[in-house]
Amino acid sequence: MRITAVSYLNTLPFIYGIEQQAAVSSALSTEEAGRLLAGEGIALSLRVPALCAADAVDGKTDIALVPTAVIPRIPGFSISSVFQSFEPSDRSSAAFTPRIITDYCIGAEGAVDTVVLLSDTPLAGIRHVYLDSHSRTSVQLVRVLAREYWRIEPEWIDSADCSRKLQPGEAMVAIGDKVFALREEHRYAYCYDLAQEWSDFTGGLPFVFAAWVACTEAGAEFAPTLNRALAYGVEHVAESITGTVNRSRDFDVGTAYNYLTRAIKFRLDDRKRAAMRLFWEKVITPG
Repeated sequence: MRITAVSYLNTLPFIYGIEQQAAVSSALSTEEAGRLLAGEGIALSLRVPALCAADAVDGKTDIALVPTAVIPRIPGFSISSVFQSFEPSDRSSAAFTPRIITDYCIGAEGAVDTVVLLSDTPLAGIRHVYLDSHSRTSVQLVRVLAREYWRIEPEWIDSADCSRKLQPGEAMVAIGDKVFALREEHRYAYCYDLAQEWSDFTGGLPFVFAAWVACTEAGAEFAPTLNRALAYGVEHVAESITGTVNRSRDFDVGTAYNYLTRAIKFRLDDRKRAAMRLFWEKVITPG
């Protein structure tokens, strides 16, 4: 079973849960995109969000933790069926329809802390925005907010360099674990948390950054096992911080626990599904 997941702090409970479902046979990783064996019959790849997305779109995995903005790009996607459970009768269909298969996600209900727009210039004065090349969802989210909520029209610039010194009128989108370091290195005058901005824009809706998607029939049939594994991990957050074998780096236990229990909301409930549909509508058919 090929499973692709994001290599950030926010996935530690998920990876820990998967590891606990099978004996870990290898914990060595020499490359960010390296294939790690998480146990008998499970091949686990840990990648940045953009590469997780590429695996799902290109058919290189059975199950992926897919950035929300990319789910519509998976061949066969349909808003009407993406949340439907997989039934044995579906095997007779000519083409598999990708679908979200677990009760868990990477979500936020208000501020998320690690998906932000940083600047020393207020929104109205921002003319250039550097976009984080590791993300697809944050890039689409900031564009939606700029167009429909902030009412600004900056120039968008793709960039992988988060160490740049911002000039007046500039801002940058930053995601993931590096946000903690960026904010320690420089006290930005303005830090706009994109999940909180989305909540303010939509009247209180949560936001989903990534969800587990089955890209093949085999992946869909594996859903009950994966759901149990994820549930175990979410129920053992503290253990996941120190006990996860396949992780990108070590984390300060207190900071990680606070982040995973306060900022990240793992349950994919009806309000989060509604938020995903609204986001897709704005991305697919922008107003």
